[in-house]
Amino acid sequence: MKTLLVLGTMSLLFIPALPEESAQQRTIQGRWEAELNKWNEAAWVHIELRTEIDGDRLHHGNSFRPGELGGLDLRSNRQGTVSFELRREAGTIVFQGEQDGDEARGEFVWTGSEAFLQSMADLGYRGISEREQFSMTLQDVTTGFVTAMRERGYTDLTKRDLIRMSIHGVSPEFVDGMADAGYPDLPAAELVRFRIHGVSPQFVAEMRDAGYAGLSTDDLRRARIHGVSPEYVAEMTAAGLSHMSFDALVRMRIHGVDSDFISDMTELGYTDLSANDLRRARIHGVSAEFVHEMSEAGFDHLSMDDLVQMRIHGVSPEFIRELAGAGYEDIPADLLVRMRIHGVDADFVKELEDHNFTGLRAEELVEAKIHSSWWRGRGR
Repeated sequence: MKTLLVLGTMSLLFIPALPEESAQQRTIQGRWEAELNKWNEAAWVHIELRTEIDGDRLHHGNSFRPGELGGLDLRSNRQGTVSFELRREAGTIVFQGEQDGDEARGEFVWTGSEAFLQSMADLGYRGISEREQFSMTLQDVTTGFVTAMRERGYTDLTKRDLIRMSIHGVSPEFVDGMADAGYPDLPAAELVRFRIHGVSPQFVAEMRDAGYAGLSTDDLRRARIHGVSPEYVAEMTAAGLSHMSFDALVRMRIHGVDSDFISDMTELGYTDLSANDLRRARIHGVSAEFVHEMSEAGFDHLSMDDLVQMRIHGVSPEFIRELAGAGYEDIPADLLVRMRIHGVDADFVKELEDHNFTGLRAEELVEAKIHSSWWRGRGR
C-alpha cells in the first residue's frame, strides 16, 4: 500500500456533515486506508482505520466484500475522489477520500446509533461504551444476532463475547450445524476457537466417515491445528497404516510422517515399519539421504533401531571416515554408537598414540576413554 501522507492533526481532519440528531450523539473521526485483496479466489476490500478514543490510539483492520461498500470500487482502478458509507445497526461510518487505482485513503466519521443503544439496553446490555459500540459497528453486532443466540440458550453472553463471535463468524447457523453434528451447548469461547481453527460441521462429518467419530472438542481442535484431515487418514491407510488411534495420528502428523516419507523408506527396503518406528525416524532425522550416506560409508541393511541410535548419538558418515583414517574400519553399528557416546574419536586415538598406546581394539578404546585417568602420564 502506498505511504499515507498525513496533512494535519486529527482536529484538522475533514468531517462530513452529520445527521441532525441529539447533541449527545456519539461520533468518532479518524483516517482510513483501503486496498484490494484476494482470498480463496474471491475479491475483498481490506480497510485499516486509525483513530483515537478516550486518549488511546486505536487501529482496526476489517475486510469487506466489495458490494458492502457502495461508492468504493477498487476493482475499477480509477483515479479521483471517493465517498461511501458503511451502514450497520450499531452505527454508520462515512468515508471521504481519494482513490488511486486499487488503493484509496482519506478520512472517516463514525456516528453511533442511539436506537441501537436503546434496543441493546432493552436486551440487558446497558452501559455500552463508545469504543464497544464502534467495534459493534465494524463487526456488525446486531440485536437480531443477540436474540437468535438467546433462542439457542446463550442468555448470558457478554459484550466482549458478542464482538468476538461476530469477528470470527460464529453465527446461529454455525451453532445449529455443530449441534446437529453432535456438539450441542458448546460454550461461547469454544465456538470461537472452533471458528478460529476451522472446525466445522463438515469437518466433523468427514472425520466420522474416515473412522473417527465422537472426537472430543479438544481432539477436533488438535486435528485442525496439526493438519490431521480426512485426506491424511486416507493417505496413511493407503500406506498400510489403518485403524490408528487418534493420538497416534496426531503424533505422526506433528513429526512429518507422510506418504512420501513412507514411500522413500519402502524403496530402501524398510517395509512393514510400525507407526512408532516411522515417528522415531522422523523425530531423529533418519531420512532417505541419511540411509544413502550410511550405505556409502559401508553400512548397508542397518535396522531402523540402529539408524535411530546412530542419529541420536551423532554417528555420521564423517565420524566413520575419520575413524577409518585413524585405522579403525568395519566397526559394528552398536560399537560405533558406544564410541560416540564416550567420546572416542580420531583425536582420542591420536592422543593414545602420543602416549605410546597403539594397536588397541575398538572395544579397548572405549575402555581407555572410560578409565582415562590410569593411563594418562604413562607409556606402554
